[in-house]
Amino acid sequence: MRLFLKEHALFLYFTLFVALLRLSLAPFVGLGVDEAHYVLYALNLDLSYFDHPPLVGWIQYIFTSIFGTNEFGARVAAILIGFATSLFVYKLIYDINQNKNEAFIAVLVLHASFLFNALFLMLMPDTLLFLLILPTIFAVIKLEKESSLGNWILLGTLLGLAGLAKYTAVLFIAPIILYFIIKKRYELFYTPKIIPAIFMALIIISPVIIWNIQNDWSSFAYQSEHVVGANAIKWSAFFSSIAAQFAAYNPFLFPLAFYGLYKALRSKNDTLFLTALFGLVFILFFSYASLHKTALPHWSALFYLLFIPIGSNYALQLGTKMKKYLKFAIIFGLLLSSIAYAELGFKFLPFPDYQSPHRDIYGWDMIMEKANEQIANTPSSALAVTNWTLASRAMYYNRDYNSSVFLIDDRKDQFDIWEKESAIGKDLLFINTYCFKKEISQYARCDKVIPHAEFDIILSSNRVNKVHFVTCTNYQGLK
Repeated sequence: MRLFLKEHALFLYFTLFVALLRLSLAPFVGLGVDEAHYVLYALNLDLSYFDHPPLVGWIQYIFTSIFGTNEFGARVAAILIGFATSLFVYKLIYDINQNKNEAFIAVLVLHASFLFNALFLMLMPDTLLFLLILPTIFAVIKLEKESSLGNWILLGTLLGLAGLAKYTAVLFIAPIILYFIIKKRYELFYTPKIIPAIFMALIIISPVIIWNIQNDWSSFAYQSEHVVGANAIKWSAFFSSIAAQFAAYNPFLFPLAFYGLYKALRSKNDTLFLTALFGLVFILFFSYASLHKTALPHWSALFYLLFIPIGSNYALQLGTKMKKYLKFAIIFGLLLSSIAYAELGFKFLPFPDYQSPHRDIYGWDMIMEKANEQIANTPSSALAVTNWTLASRAMYYNRDYNSSVFLIDDRKDQFDIWEKESAIGKDLLFINTYCFKKEISQYARCDKVIPHAEFDIILSSNRVNKVHFVTCTNYQGLK
């Protein structure tokens, strides 16, 4: 596909416009919980991390080194990945029947799916997999046609990078094996050319292995607990997970993903059939996980990334009524996404007190400034929070101050590794917020608990968050 031919101009103009819109918006939105956490990865470079492999942190280090450790620098990589992913989706659909209009509609439905408008703005491990999933599928098809050493090494490189991005990339292996078995390409399992591919993948993921050896395999143990987390089946968790996906990916496009999976499984097009095997593995795994623990909507994002565009493409063949339905779904999704972007940039919508979507992403610079004004600039004084979601923002927005921030809880996580000294014996100023408020006198052992006056974070005359500082003198651990 020659992308710069005139027939692809509409797609390119749209994709460039969306990327420029996101770049314009990026500096004006505070970092969210996960965003701040992964920028902390970049500020604390390591072979790997407790909760994720290191690629997201390494990428953040590169881009924040170039563009600055700020909201814009933290988002450039995600925006570029969103642009590149749109190219891959366009190519996937265009290669089916060489129809530029259908390929463009596939990209439109992708951007009309709400969660992707967030994930193409915020760099997360899932965002990195968006960049790798379709190239991996294309590489497998290319390898099946020509089992050359170069194609094997390319596949090993892509799988290694996927493993360096997120642990669930191990799911990439199963559909590839299934595809070769179904296609009766058994010789591909014992060709000597597979050895350099495996070696390449192992070299790329070696930082993760080395880090886990050094840290008692704690990252693998955490992820197995984090994804499933329980033995008993919880139907409430399953239905909550489905409901969250239904809302997150546009209720009108959500069912098309499953239609796309059904049609792709029956397709004689090798690329679509292999894609269907990937999708089937993804959706079965996360459905199983959601039977034990409520799955976050972005966990299954790869499935919807592939099959909302594919399902929409098949839906176009169903006649005028379905075309009208699809048109409505796209307009609905793009309109709501545009309003959300406008609200992030201009903050014009009224919300009930403390119910604003800005609550987690606005005001942390002010909170940390006020917190530092309340403590003495001595080694015995420090700041503290009681939840990891607070810790990510508190540490990020505290980076220009001399004070330390401690996460005081009983949960083992990455913050325990970053904390090089103990909080025992320090005078801690605890930061409570509207959603994360602890009664410090009942939570921590202190010589004295001194509450400070509460204050509100105000945005456009609306109360966005309530903050309460509490001093714990001579902290001696949790009760």
